[in-house]
Amino acid sequence: MPPRSYYKEPRVSDYIAFADAYFPEERNLAAEFAERTRLPYVESSKHLAAYVGVSPSLLRQIMHKPSYHYREFPLHKADGSERKISTPKTYLKVVQWWVLDNILARQALDECVHGFRSGRSYVTNARVHQNSRHILNVDIKSFFDSIKMSQVANVFLSLGYSEAGSLTLTALTTKDGVAPTGAPTSPMIANLIFRDADLALAEFAEANGLIYSRYADDLTFSGQHRIPDEAVAKIAEIVNAAGFELNIKKTKFMGPGDRQDVTGVVVNSGLNAPREWRNWARGYLHRVRLNPDKSAEELGRVRGVYGILRQFDPERTKSLTRAAFETLEALKQYRTEP
Repeated sequence: MPPRSYYKEPRVSDYIAFADAYFPEERNLAAEFAERTRLPYVESSKHLAAYVGVSPSLLRQIMHKPSYHYREFPLHKADGSERKISTPKTYLKVVQWWVLDNILARQALDECVHGFRSGRSYVTNARVHQNSRHILNVDIKSFFDSIKMSQVANVFLSLGYSEAGSLTLTALTTKDGVAPTGAPTSPMIANLIFRDADLALAEFAEANGLIYSRYADDLTFSGQHRIPDEAVAKIAEIVNAAGFELNIKKTKFMGPGDRQDVTGVVVNSGLNAPREWRNWARGYLHRVRLNPDKSAEELGRVRGVYGILRQFDPERTKSLTRAAFETLEALKQYRTEP
């Protein structure tokens, strides 16, 4: 099976070439669909199997017994509760990556969306609200678990797929009737289902002199004036209309005298990581730097820490960023990665 990179950045002509090779009797239908939607023609597992490079029988088996193709484990949350994570096994994961790269990730999203899209992150989400005097954070309850099969099917229908094609794609991106937390397709499916709600929330924010952004299930509003309590009711109304529900317990108003954080980033004056994370990073980097010869496997993680730090205000993270850089340089002597 080819690596994921093999399937990325295809052209319309590639989709037509696949049709010529694997289902020539439907070549004209595939060409018309690809030219109209800029997407691959999928009416059944036969078409999808040809694109991905697996046998149609494998996809039919996955669709017949999807639970066999997932691994499940609990994720313990900070509040003591658990979230069930369902990660697809290799064959299904490759199929889902293909659906994500070739269909879902090609769809346009509003500027307010920062989660699960190229060039955006929880830091860019926070940057939008930098220097605001008042901030409101609200949270969507059980975001992925609230996504039903009918909503997923409607996403594919809205992209131009027939009922048969939509059901095929839905069967391969859902489990037990929902979009599984842990599947690579679920975040972008959620973004597309919430697309109309994002537009409505952005319009509500603009009408009230506020800025709106969303990172996954975290919704943030900010402005220079106090945000009234009644705003939450209007936000809840829009969220409910999209088939979701706010987690009222996580609603948080922050004013000029508070520590203002957005998706874990402190935004009061410049962007900075929370103190708890900075303390952890400082201790972690120190431990790795003491024994670089025994910590070569930490190279990827240290790169991640360094990458995160470089997104913050350089004056606020100067010493920690330098420590991360020096740790990276120390590790590179013991391990070389492409």
